[in-house]
Amino acid sequence: MKAFAVSAILAALLIPSAAVAGVIQTFDAPDTGITGLGYGSGSLWAVDGTTHYCYEIDPADGSVLSSFYVENQGTGSHPTGMAYFGSQLHIVMNLGSSYGFVYRYSTSGSYESMYSVYC
Repeated sequence: MKAFAVSAILAALLIPSAAVAGVIQTFDAPDTGITGLGYGSGSLWAVDGTTHYCYEIDPADGSVLSSFYVENQGTGSHPTGMAYFGSQLHIVMNLGSSYGFVYRYSTSGSYESMYSVYC
């Protein structure tokens, strides 16, 4: 009987209630072709695959705090994803179905480096 009671308490602590789950905030995207999102430094980051702009967004109200153009080295490449890691933005530029580059930018929009990736 004790094992069942402990299991029920652990389940209640580990499983979030329905009241906690749900949409917290919604707002319009800053551009029409967002292909990647990341979160870091207290901001939501979005990159657009059509315009090649990266946006810093205030997650409280959706306002654009800053933006910069994402340069690319390959012809025909476009941003297809994004991550925030190590205080840097990592923006994936797809060159085809199995090959591309990841461009590293600072949160101020300065290009730092790139590395190739194979899928």
